Amino acid sequence: MEDFGNSLKEGLGSLGSMSIKGFDRAKQFSQEKMGSAVKTEYDQEFAALAARVECTKNTINNTSNASRNFIQPNVGARLEDMFNEKVTAAEASANANVRDLASMLPRWKGSAIDKRASYADLLGSAMKNGGQEIGETTQVGQSLVEVGATFERIGMLEREYLSDVYTKFFKPFSNHLQVEWGNITTEKRRLELARLDLDAAKAKVRTARNPEIMQQNEQKVRESQAAFDRQFEQTKILLTDADRKSGEFCHYLEEFIRSQMNYHEQAHKMLEETYNKMKQ
Repeated sequence: MEDFGNSLKEGLGSLGSMSIKGFDRAKQFSQEKMGSAVKTEYDQEFAALAARVECTKNTINNTSNASRNFIQPNVGARLEDMFNEKVTAAEASANANVRDLASMLPRWKGSAIDKRASYADLLGSAMKNGGQEIGETTQVGQSLVEVGATFERIGMLEREYLSDVYTKFFKPFSNHLQVEWGNITTEKRRLELARLDLDAAKAKVRTARNPEIMQQNEQKVRESQAAFDRQFEQTKILLTDADRKSGEFCHYLEEFIRSQMNYHEQAHKMLEETYNKMKQ
């Protein structure tokens, strides 16, 4: 019974300490918003680094979304691909229930972006079937069959191109640094809390009424300053690493351009051959 009482007292003491800290943070935050509190500012180098990493994150995420729209303009197909990717990823979850549920859902493995018929396929098929129905002995029938066959080949080329772009550009471009950025967001939040604790402690020193309270508050400032410095360095390390790794996005962009060039070069060659054949 005595042990239970001691545990309860310790628990209530910790809860009280947390409540006081939360109140001090809220008070400091509110006063900063009203302009009546002194706020510790980060140095210019750190602020510029944090702003650059944040800007890079937002730009990459926006570019990833725009790239998905470019690769698959059809909204329904795009949503289907996103669903398939989520379910496929869920199969690797550490949660057995999530894995079991994912295994029961019918879908393509990963994205079906290179498996469904493209508009070039549909156009080519319509032309070819129409030309055969008219008759290949007629000029228009023969032309429709030739052009239709060309667009069927372009459709096959397009699916290969989409698979190449998705695998070598979109997926690595979209996933690169996402874990790091998530960790940075967490550490920046902790840093901001540590800063609020530090500034709240400094404010108490300035308003202390007697030497004893002043001494206690100064000790709290030293502890808060040490905690803030540790969190600052941890956050700066993560930001510096993410900023350095951001150069790797250039490689994925180069892969995207290479895929584009290869696709358009081959498509142009197919169309040119068909055009020359028709002009003979």
